[in-house]
Amino acid sequence: MTETMRTWWANHSLGERRFMAGLGALILIVIVWLGVLRPVDAGLAAGWERQGLALDRYASVRAKVAELQKRPARQAQANRVPIDQLIGQSAAEAGFTLDRATSQGEGRMSVNMTSARVGPLLQWISRLEQAGIGVQTISIVPGATEGTVSVQAIFQESKP
Repeated sequence: MTETMRTWWANHSLGERRFMAGLGALILIVIVWLGVLRPVDAGLAAGWERQGLALDRYASVRAKVAELQKRPARQAQANRVPIDQLIGQSAAEAGFTLDRATSQGEGRMSVNMTSARVGPLLQWISRLEQAGIGVQTISIVPGATEGTVSVQAIFQESKP
């Protein structure tokens, strides 16, 4: 086949060969541009955009955590509602579904949620702290859908 191609190439005039070589180079440039450079550039742009959004979410979470740490916890009231009732009721009011809520002794409770939005979650935790229930430990990881997180936390009543 290469001999056939050489014969075909040799049968054309110098001007025709230059024209075909120029067209071949132009086609190669267009293929590289459309098939490689544009998709790579679009992928990089999308990656930078996702990184910017992730950094914005990270900064928002850090700011809310700093705000929560600055707020003083309210003093315990004499007729305090049991922690399991308070957490369950306030979670329902905030629109959260507790996948698992387990009492861990007097004034302590473990809570798991598979899907929660970060902003409302931090506001709910802030309201609990204002009610005298603090976070002992918490694990927040990205959820299955964008903009949601999965939460595992242990809450404990503040001592009066």
